[in-house]
Amino acid sequence: MMRLIPLYALLTAVTTLPVQATQWQFDWDWAVSAQHHQRQNSDFIQPRYDSASHLDGLLDVQIGYSQWSGLFALYSQDIYHSQPQGWFDDVENQWIVRELAWQGDVDIGQHNVDVSLGKIRLDYGVSYGYRPLDMFKPYRQNPIGLSVEEGATVATISQFDGDGEWSLIYTNSHWSDASIDAFDEANQQQGAGLRRYGLLAQHEYQLIAYYDDVRRGALGGSWVSVIGDAWELHSEALWQHKSVGYERPNSQYQAVGIKQQGNAWQALAGFTYTSMTGHSLIGEYWYDSRAWSTSEWQEAKTRANQLHSNPATAPLATSYAQGLNHYNLTQHSLMLHWSWDTQAWLQWQSDTNWHWLSNVTPKLDLLIAPQDGGVIATQWLTYQWIDTGAASVDLEFTARFLTGKSDSAYAQINDRRTLVFTIKGKF
Repeated sequence: MMRLIPLYALLTAVTTLPVQATQWQFDWDWAVSAQHHQRQNSDFIQPRYDSASHLDGLLDVQIGYSQWSGLFALYSQDIYHSQPQGWFDDVENQWIVRELAWQGDVDIGQHNVDVSLGKIRLDYGVSYGYRPLDMFKPYRQNPIGLSVEEGATVATISQFDGDGEWSLIYTNSHWSDASIDAFDEANQQQGAGLRRYGLLAQHEYQLIAYYDDVRRGALGGSWVSVIGDAWELHSEALWQHKSVGYERPNSQYQAVGIKQQGNAWQALAGFTYTSMTGHSLIGEYWYDSRAWSTSEWQEAKTRANQLHSNPATAPLATSYAQGLNHYNLTQHSLMLHWSWDTQAWLQWQSDTNWHWLSNVTPKLDLLIAPQDGGVIATQWLTYQWIDTGAASVDLEFTARFLTGKSDSAYAQINDRRTLVFTIKGKF
């Protein structure tokens, strides 16, 4: 209940604002999401139930006043859950400050610089499926259902020149209002660095040098090229001196634990193709040395099966499932993404019978692990039900399937199939 008090105070303040306070700006977003999970056994965990359903809700408000901006959320999880069945029995309400910052410009000597101070979502990645330059507070990749992302505590000083921007950066990712797991907590960092962003004709680049108390030094960069009207090429990479990951123990009778590890590489290359008829295709390949290799996954599964054979050691087998908490489950990943902007397609159609398609947006993702043959397929179908200009309501159906080879790393995820229905809107 204490977490809800700031929200009530905020809503009271909003409703009592004087009409003449025209500098205040409020934008509201809401969403309700129902999810159904079809479970499957893995080498690590046997779920208690074959299936489970739950209902979540989210209310966002974005507030702007002068040079201040904030994004706040009330996130309610498990409003309803099916195992065991009940409404509001174990609901978890979280009041989350997603962003709260001051942004403006100041004079330092003879130079005018842009300054940002506060909690800000800062992500310099240029990719779709995975973003190596998402350095400061990693976000969930391709989430389904509701997702609440928070910023890090940030201070930046930026100056623009004729070719781009120089930035001094300080970040601290320890401020988290949402519940986080042990792996995210171990990766919380604070540090400082320098960033260069530049433009070269139809190309843009970034260079980042950063030092924090987890990586102990990191160098990263990205490159984006626009080729003609249809093609875009992008790449990004990050090297870090130290990393944190789940390490398999030397002894079979010890649990997997989080350990500091050596240097690590992440690199991605991809393309985007967009047609005049609204079809967009993204293809990306990336490598993450921090993830377990194929042989490490095989060894983990072998050990887990041996531990399950003895009731006294069976609980140790579940610790190997922690390898699924890594930001990438496999070292090599391939993503194919397709989406269709139906409004662009309708511009070329004379038949008015198809105009109802302008409210429909389909998307499809295929995440492939080329080394072990695992595949995660996700499809979205979004329908814009209401759009008055001042308010809107969208209906979205999402389905995610784990397929591919049965001995792949993805097959160790206990959700074999997830179906999600979301209704969301703005006012």
